[in-house]
Order: sequence, then structure tokens, then C-alpha cells
Amino acid sequence: MKAYPLAFLCVVFVLLSHDAFAQPAVEDFKELYRLKMSPLTGSLHVDGKLDEAIWSQLDIATDFWQKSPNVQEHASPRTEVSMTYDDKNLYIGAKCYQDKPRIIQTLKRDEFWDSDGIGILLDPLNEKTNCFIFGVSAAGVQMDAVRSAISDMNTDWSNKWVAEVDVQEGYWSAEIKIPLSILRYDASLTEWGLNFVRNATFVNEFHNWTAVPAQFWPVEPAYAGTLVWEDAPQKQKGNYNLIPYVTSSVSKNAGEATETSFDAGLDGRIAITSSLNMDVTFNPDFSQIEVDELVTNLTRFSIFLPEKRTFFLENKDIFSDYGSPGSRPFFSRTIGLDKNRNNVPIIYGLRLSGNASPDVRLGVMNIHTATTENSFGQNNTAISVKKQFGRSFIQGMFLNRQAFDGTKSVSGDYGRNTSLEAAYISEDGQYTTWLGLHHSFKEGFTDKTGHYNAGFSYSDSRWEFVSDWLMMQENYFADMGFINRIENFDAVRDTVIRQGYNRTFNEVQYNIRPFNGVVGQHSISALSFLAWNPDWSFNESILGLDYNMRLKSGHRFGLEFNNRQVQLLYPFSFTGNGDPLPADRYGFSNFGIDYRSDDRKALSFEVSATTGAFYNGTLTQLETEVNYRIQPWGNFSVGYQYNDLEFPDPFGDEQITAWLSKVEIGFSRNLLWTTLFQFVDQSDFMGVNSRLQWRFAPMSDLFLVYVDNYDVVNSDFGSSIQNNNRALILKVNYWY
Repeated sequence: MKAYPLAFLCVVFVLLSHDAFAQPAVEDFKELYRLKMSPLTGSLHVDGKLDEAIWSQLDIATDFWQKSPNVQEHASPRTEVSMTYDDKNLYIGAKCYQDKPRIIQTLKRDEFWDSDGIGILLDPLNEKTNCFIFGVSAAGVQMDAVRSAISDMNTDWSNKWVAEVDVQEGYWSAEIKIPLSILRYDASLTEWGLNFVRNATFVNEFHNWTAVPAQFWPVEPAYAGTLVWEDAPQKQKGNYNLIPYVTSSVSKNAGEATETSFDAGLDGRIAITSSLNMDVTFNPDFSQIEVDELVTNLTRFSIFLPEKRTFFLENKDIFSDYGSPGSRPFFSRTIGLDKNRNNVPIIYGLRLSGNASPDVRLGVMNIHTATTENSFGQNNTAISVKKQFGRSFIQGMFLNRQAFDGTKSVSGDYGRNTSLEAAYISEDGQYTTWLGLHHSFKEGFTDKTGHYNAGFSYSDSRWEFVSDWLMMQENYFADMGFINRIENFDAVRDTVIRQGYNRTFNEVQYNIRPFNGVVGQHSISALSFLAWNPDWSFNESILGLDYNMRLKSGHRFGLEFNNRQVQLLYPFSFTGNGDPLPADRYGFSNFGIDYRSDDRKALSFEVSATTGAFYNGTLTQLETEVNYRIQPWGNFSVGYQYNDLEFPDPFGDEQITAWLSKVEIGFSRNLLWTTLFQFVDQSDFMGVNSRLQWRFAPMSDLFLVYVDNYDVVNSDFGSSIQNNNRALILKVNYWY
């Protein structure tokens, strides 16, 4: 119960910090910041020039606030934004004054926040929790994203819209055209949530139209102003998109003959209403998706890799925002991928998602995978409903995985889950409390099948506090999700043992943002993580202290100290040689330091080092990454990680290394070449993934992908590499 004194002190600190509320109430933002729109008269050619007569006749949003490094009025240089519309599209015109050279980090889509640019936040349903974000850099590179209160920003969401920029002496301007058909909105509403964010990277600042408090991202929808329509936007009828693809490949696996293949498939989207979409996919192919960047894992448990496949990204928060980090009932990577990240063919996928009404969000998904030599086919169904009360909500979800042998279901081979959650979020976003109840249903398991979580968070301009509690019972299964810690590996018996646990996580952080001097922010934080076995006997604790300093020039420096106590339940080995560590009580501490240079410079780097005890041995870690940028077309990076594990006899020693090198070349905004080289000796893996992407029409692409993977084989005679598989893939998709 050692966590509770820390939690009590955190609450006391919060109660003592009310002087941080010196700003308008959140409900006042809708009245203080209002931008009226008039309908478009005449034609408008999106070329970034703002030379049409309509732009001089519209209201202007200006007098932006400086968002970072400090919140203050009269951001400089000046930004001016106007908006108009017709029956199909929303138009944004922005003029960004700038007398210094533009900083453009990349020509790659969705890499927005490190370049000079202008972005727009749209909250068509005035939810104050979910929103659309569109941005364009000063080189015309587009970014689109969706944001939810729990899973934050998802920049992997992409859609079809148009943006262009024009650069002149003393300013650059942008024109954006967003089809109404890609937005979820209520055709009866004439007021939407609205904000703008300008990346003034050349002075290392963010600017907002409204006075978003310091502790929030510039795209926090709770602090949006109001977009006022002269006439409510019309419903979009007959709206659908079809994206067929064809792919051809030549591949060779080790010891097998070269194979050629040809395939085709179809993705589609049908607008049921202006706020509810039906997505379909038949025989989807994800060969063009960027490969996972592997990491060294020195924990006893599995790690969480993000979803990148397009079909799973639209409205994904409706399904994925259940549970807590590390314990998600639904995680889409379990569908169509095995544990080794190999593709399992998907026959079809259907998803209905969006707003059934202004305050009810709905998600229904069904995906069927094919039977393979190693596994049955799987039918995966997810149903989620979310009822909102202002920013707060109640949501429930049902999941069902059923195995199929051909067209016949396999008796007893199923996994089902139910979830019910509620959250209270204050209108200003500073207070959040949540509660979750989760159960699983599986053949042969009738008790200890629950998973329960609750928590509280608070933030203002100085203080940030979060406390999260969780109880995980040993027979809770999430066949369509990701649950950390529940599977424990016994290295002596070479088996996995399920072990329930209870845990609490508490963290408090104090921020200082000086107005004068070179320092932009000091942050001091303390955290505690405590885990107990199901009988409430001790399992693990982590107590940590962190200090971070961010300079206004962009340089960052951090210090970290951690003390850990672990009751190792089963023998475990962190090295490839020596005996496993015995089940016992271990106590150890380590110290870390890290530094990151100003990444606006052509040459930038990041380095971190950690040293100290590790169970009954020692661990020294060094990690560094160097990046060289040739503006705006080239990024060249090399990363290296070194881990030196030393244990007393007979538990062995090991040096674990990893290399990652990435080359990104933008021949233009529509022709990009990315190559990733990886070597991770912990995984005995070395590989190259090289992808050329030509966007020959909006959201329509030709991909040429080369894959070359190797196994690293260790023997008494040394190490060698052997080719595992090699492939050349050509894929074309077209967005109708």
C-alpha cells in the first residue's frame, strides 16, 4: 500500500495550485472566438495565392496567441485566416507573415509538427473531445489526423483533400479545400468547434487562435472557438469511394524456389449519413505499409507495436479506447497478423462507424481471416456504443472471436469479451475520472475472468497528476486485445504461466515555464508503480524521479533515477547464455541521462545513457541517433543501441546491440523513397525494406517495395547471416 502516501501528497499539491486558473472559463471560448463564414461566390482555384476576390470580403481570424514556450497575447509574426464554403466543400485561406527562411523538415505526408505550417481543428459535432485536424506545411506537404480524448492523435488516418501554398517576400500563403463528405457532421448545426495552430518552427514556437492553456496540446478541442455558418451545410448524398488495387510480386524464401504472384482487391467507403460511414475491404493487401521498427526488449513481458494498416484506422478509438495502457481488450494488430508479424490473409472486412446521433457514437466491425496451414480461419466481430454527456461518456463493447474450419465453426474454439466503461471529464479538461468493468468468456473457464480499472487525472499550467488502478484476474483472456504482464515465462520448464495481478500507477509532475531567459520549461516528476499478486502479496515496485529541461532554442536535457523491487515468481533469463535467474526477491537502482540537440538544424543528434544494478547484476545502456537533413528533400539517420548485461556466475553475460538506419528522399511531394535497414541481434534479425511511392493522383499510388530479410545464426564457429526471404512487390491503387 506504499502508493497511497504519494497519491495523497499529489492530491494535496493539486488543491494548493488553484492560482493557475487565471484564464477565461472554457465555455467562454465559444463566445470570445467566433469566425463567421459567407458562402463562396464565383469560382475558387486552389493554388495558394489568395488572389480571388472572395478572400478580401470575408471575416478574418487573427491576433493569435503564443502557445509555447509561454502562453501570451500578440503572437508574432502575424497570422490571418479566413474561411468560405459551397455545397460540397469547405475552403480555408491563410496568410502567414514570415521574414526568416522557412524550415521544412521533410516532404513526407503527415510529418507536420517539425516544419513551418498552418493547421485547422474542426469539431463539427461540438463534442469537445473528438475532432479532425488538417495541416499544410510551408512547402505544401499535407497532414490529416483524427483526435480522441483517450488515444490522442492518429495521424495514420488519411483522406482526400487539396492544399497548395505560395511563397512571397515577407509571407507565405495557403489555400485548403476539404470536401464535406469526409467529415462527420450534423446538417442541422450552424456552429462548429474551430481552432487554428501555426507552427512557427523558425522561432521555435506554436501559435493558437484561441488561448489554449499551457498544459494542453495546441489542438485541444475543449478550448476551440466557433465556426459560424451562414447556412447549415447540406447533407452529402450518394457519397462513396472505391479504391481497387492490383499487386504483383516476385519472392524467394530460403531453400525454396522463386515464386511469382498476382493479386487484386478492393477497399470502399459508403456514407450512410453525413456522420456515419460503412467501410468494406475484400482481400486487402498491406505490402506497402511501412515496416515495424524493432526495439530491444529487456523486460519480462511482450511489447506493444502500433497499428499502421489503413482499414483499421478510421474511427479506431471507438474500439481501442477501452481499458488502460498495456491492458486493451481490443487491439487490431491481433487480426490478420500472427505473433511473428507475418500476414494472415483477410478475406473480407466490414465496418460501420461514426455518429448515429450527435451524442451517440457507434462502431460495428466484422473481419474474417483465411484458414492457413498453421491455423484455422477466424471470424472477428466487435460492437461498440458510446453515449456522450458533454465531454463525459458511458461506453460498452462486445467482442467475439470464432474459429472456422473452412465454412464450419470449430466447437469450443472461441473468445468473447464484454466491456462497460464510464468517464467524467470536466468541461475545461482539467479533471478526468474513469471506471471500467471487463469480462471474458472462453471454453473451460468460469471464474477469475474479470479485469477492472479505475483512475483519476488532473492538470493545470503547473501541476499534472495521474493515478490509475487495475485488477487483472488470471483467467481474463483478450483474444482480440493486448494484455501485458499476465503471461509469465518459466525459463526452467520452458513454459508460459498465466498469473493475475493488481497494480497501481501514480505520477505527479510540476512544471516551471520562465518568461525570461534561455529556459523554456523545467519539469520535475515523481512516479510510483506497485504490483501485487492476486493474494495481495508483493510482486513489483518502481519508484522514480525525473528532471527535464527544455531550452527555448530547442535543446533538451534530462535526468532520471529509478529504484525497483521485484519478486521474481519464475526463473527468467535476460541473456542467451548461463543459467536463468532463480525465483527470488531482487532490489536494484539505476541512473540515466539524456540530451537532444535542436532538430531544426541540418545536423542533429540524441544521446542517452543508463547505468546501475539490474536484478543481481549490472546493466549499462547507451543509445544514440544522428540525423542529417538536406532541406527540404532529404533525411539521413543512423541509430545505435548498446546494452551490456553482466551477471555473476553462473548466470552469464551478454552484449545486445541494435542498428537502425533510415533514408528518406523526397523527389517531390508526390514521389518519395524510403529505405529502412535494421539489425537487432536479440531477435537474430537483419533486414532491408525499401519503398518507392509515386502519388500519381490524389490518394492514388504506385508502390514499388523491395524486402530482404536475414536470420543471424550463432554457432561455436561464430556468427553468420542467412537469407530468410526476399521479395519485390509492385502495387497500384486508385481512389475513385
